[in-house]
Amino acid sequence: MLKMKKRLLTYGIVSTFFLVLITGFALASTTDACSQEITITENSGENLTGYQVPIYLDSSNFNFSQANEDGSDLRFSSGGRSLNYWIETWDPEAEKALIWVRIPFLLANSNITLLMKCGDSEVTAVSSGEETFDFFDGFEDDKLQSLLWRSESAGGGLVEVEDGICKVSAPKVHAYDSSMIYSKASFDINSMFVVKRMKVTTGKDERGPLLRQGFIDQISSKKNEIQHETELANETRVSWETSNRKERYNSFDLTNVRVPEGEWYTSGIAWYEENDNRSIAWFKDGVRDTKMDYTSSEYVTNIPMHIYLYAASYSDASKNTGYMAVDYVFVRKFVNPEPTVTFASAQIEDKTPEETISGSETSAENETISDSETSTENETPVSEVSVSEESSEIPAQMEENQSANATNAPEPLFPRYSVSVSGIKLSSPYRFDFPALSKDFDSSRIDTIFLNMSGEDVWQYERFVKMAHEEGTTVHAVLFEELDCTEERATNSSLASLDAILDYNEKSLAPFDGINIYMKSSNDSEEGCMDYVTLLEAAEKKAGDKVSISASLPPGYDTSNVEEIAPLVDFFVVRAYDREKKNLTSESDIVDAIALEMGEIRGVNSKGIIEISVDEGFEDKYSIQNLFATLAEYYANDSAFMGVSISNYDTYKALPVKAEPEEEKSPLPGFETLSVLLSGLGAFALLKARKN
Repeated sequence: MLKMKKRLLTYGIVSTFFLVLITGFALASTTDACSQEITITENSGENLTGYQVPIYLDSSNFNFSQANEDGSDLRFSSGGRSLNYWIETWDPEAEKALIWVRIPFLLANSNITLLMKCGDSEVTAVSSGEETFDFFDGFEDDKLQSLLWRSESAGGGLVEVEDGICKVSAPKVHAYDSSMIYSKASFDINSMFVVKRMKVTTGKDERGPLLRQGFIDQISSKKNEIQHETELANETRVSWETSNRKERYNSFDLTNVRVPEGEWYTSGIAWYEENDNRSIAWFKDGVRDTKMDYTSSEYVTNIPMHIYLYAASYSDASKNTGYMAVDYVFVRKFVNPEPTVTFASAQIEDKTPEETISGSETSAENETISDSETSTENETPVSEVSVSEESSEIPAQMEENQSANATNAPEPLFPRYSVSVSGIKLSSPYRFDFPALSKDFDSSRIDTIFLNMSGEDVWQYERFVKMAHEEGTTVHAVLFEELDCTEERATNSSLASLDAILDYNEKSLAPFDGINIYMKSSNDSEEGCMDYVTLLEAAEKKAGDKVSISASLPPGYDTSNVEEIAPLVDFFVVRAYDREKKNLTSESDIVDAIALEMGEIRGVNSKGIIEISVDEGFEDKYSIQNLFATLAEYYANDSAFMGVSISNYDTYKALPVKAEPEEEKSPLPGFETLSVLLSGLGAFALLKARKN
């Protein structure tokens, strides 16, 4: 009887161990309702970095009934890491969808296998145009984003943004009425500019308005341009106009858009190099119109250009007016021929049980794709927005089925995070070697510089600002950093400094993208500070839409005044330092310290950038970047949160670089410890049983 009890005890312990082990594996595995392999094949003979691939779904390759009604549970991954994507169209009733997936790296003449999953009704949507494309705007705000665009108009032309639609209009009966928006960012050849657009005519003449979509180097000079122009009712007249410096080409009426007035469609301009030739092509609703294909190294440029949209009336002042309505725009990479997409013949079972894809996961473009699949691209937004531009360092290996001779690239150092602005405060820029400075910014994902103005000579910074713009970096002039706001005539002195900046912007080849007014707290003195409202009103009035205006809020500032200032600025900078609590280096401490300011900003429907000080006690650059990642995650669903910034570069540069490897986490909390304990108990029971 005693031996029987010992055996039962032993069997019970061992059975419990295996039961827990099996349960752990079950919990670690995914339970998605659908899982499908997709093969992407490179055909152009070029290594592709950060390439956006269209995935078309229909009843032949996807079961829409297994996915959420809005496709929010859709996920794409490769080698166990999630990939950024954006759903352009999703129609479960018609069983059709178009999804763009960003591929970190695709080796020339090779292929990569993606895993598409769906079926988890608990996850939230992670579709993101900003994360997927090199440039994206869905016009969700109630005005044109000054961090993305510049605008110009003549006569009665104007630009309006309302209910998610941007209207580039020529609304009045004037000769040469026109309006235009063009990006602050510029893009290299091998790009495609896609616009979802619609023509609206408000007059009786069938001719208008005249609409243009294209690439341009500078609005003022127009030395290089690719212009796709449509005219007449239903946009029946379509033509190209291209210029490379002084050489210009005009096409005849080559095709017909054939879209009834008031109907939406997508218009895409591809600008690319192939076999040492420069070419352009036009796509309607994703389908290439070969009648528009044009190749010329004489008339098509290869220098970086901005994107632009334009609407105008006719020179004879016809009573016909109207506008181009725009739902969204994006810029993606383009090569010819493009990669092909092949679906597995049937849906597959999950072959990667260790892979867990959740709504909180983000792109693997800055992480290791797998043991044999890595990417070192650095997501550096161009201009003020998070517009992705790939690092020049090409990852050496992507998929198991890619080149066997390739070598692994080093694992990216800093954690991934997504914000509109990732900035840093800089003074005396010429003390630094610019290439080294730019490389440091790229590695830290810095896309915006807040440049302290020292001295009266604004023009001393022109060369630096120009170099920064060429690297896709935005530069804001920071005023009044050293100003004693209690001195007499401080407001007049500040207005003079403001006028100097705006005068520089009107005349310079490299204008500042914004002006940041650094406010001092009224607690600095019993006499109080200067009248910043008057200063901001002047800045808002004089700068117009060409330059963004921001206000840097000091600790202790009367937050009730935020409501008065908000209509005068595009965003606020909230300084998370110089407060009663020191060493503000953690997410929780910073969130608590600035909660009041962020709440006020949120309440007036404005936006805020959180600025941290390197002098607060950070040990290394990694800890700062990790803080930025946690702040971005905390404020992920906060419309008021715009980004993060560092003050100042000198201290940041002196910090050591430290990459702390992340510890592997068990899929079941406490599972590893429990497994070890049960294993020990099982072994002990077996030994004791044998001994007995």
